[in-house]
Amino acid sequence: MPDARRRLKPHVIVLYNENPAWPQADKDWAQETVTMMVEGLREQGYVFEAVQFYDDLSALDAFDPGEWLVWNWGEELAGQPWSEARVADDLERRGFTFTGATAAVFRATQNRMRVKQRLQAAGLPTLPAQVLTHPDQASAWKLYPAIVKGANQHASYGIDRESVAETPIQLAQRAAYLRQAFDDDALVEPFLDTREFHVAVWGNRAPEALAPLEYDYSGFADLRDRLYTYEWKFDRGSRGFNEIKMPCPAPVDRPDWQARLQEIAVQAYTLFGLRDYGRLDMRMLGDEPQILDVNPNPDLDVTSVLPAGARALGLSYGQMIDRILGFAAERLPCAAPGGEG
Repeated sequence: MPDARRRLKPHVIVLYNENPAWPQADKDWAQETVTMMVEGLREQGYVFEAVQFYDDLSALDAFDPGEWLVWNWGEELAGQPWSEARVADDLERRGFTFTGATAAVFRATQNRMRVKQRLQAAGLPTLPAQVLTHPDQASAWKLYPAIVKGANQHASYGIDRESVAETPIQLAQRAAYLRQAFDDDALVEPFLDTREFHVAVWGNRAPEALAPLEYDYSGFADLRDRLYTYEWKFDRGSRGFNEIKMPCPAPVDRPDWQARLQEIAVQAYTLFGLRDYGRLDMRMLGDEPQILDVNPNPDLDVTSVLPAGARALGLSYGQMIDRILGFAAERLPCAAPGGEG
């Protein structure tokens, strides 16, 4: 029965949020990504509707969960950061089949230290870390250079070149900044000034790692610039956006590393119960990758690893979307409407 469902193209709701308080550049970026999605769905022959929300999902009242599959790009409700679990809660309550992580998986991957502890318990490689609840605790950390992240922030949010600390004073200053700017604890871990790779994984019954993408910082002399910051990901005018090389597949010079990166990525994806698609971020420690972050529902913009990995397989953006929808469609309670896919 699952294979029969996948042959039918479900009707698709592209569900995404926009916060009126966002800078215009952020709104433009989000709309550009939604446009890429819509064009991909049209290319693949889907019936679809794009639905924007802010403070609730009442716009879905007009849709029958038995007829529509939701592409879930809901990242927050009512401007509350990292409230994607609440979006998934509501979709589950309404009875929709939707792409990506469950509410439980979002909650399990939000706290960086708990993610590390779970990786360590499973025997997967990740760096030692400490959570600082107050800047005065910085003197207890001894491993430098270090990187300081918001303990409950996501991906590159809140990360800039000042996130790299080389002394206890710098560490304390960064912890104070995270408390002031985000009201968050600081997670500190060693900063590996080594090669960085992101690996996309997709699928459910037999998850598959796509070709790794490398963030090549070889053109940057200062170790503080050898870091994929929030600005460098989203600001098209920034030096990092324009000068960081992103080869995929990678690393072509170390096929043994590529195999190990993919192996670890699938293991972590499975451990956390990621669904349909996800991303693992890693840096090398010798010949062993170290997991830096576990990302359910990762970005699918022009700079992201999953579209790059799909291109390495010869797939267009629309074909990538079609593949992910196929994974989600296996959870439909019955064959969805539409033509043969």
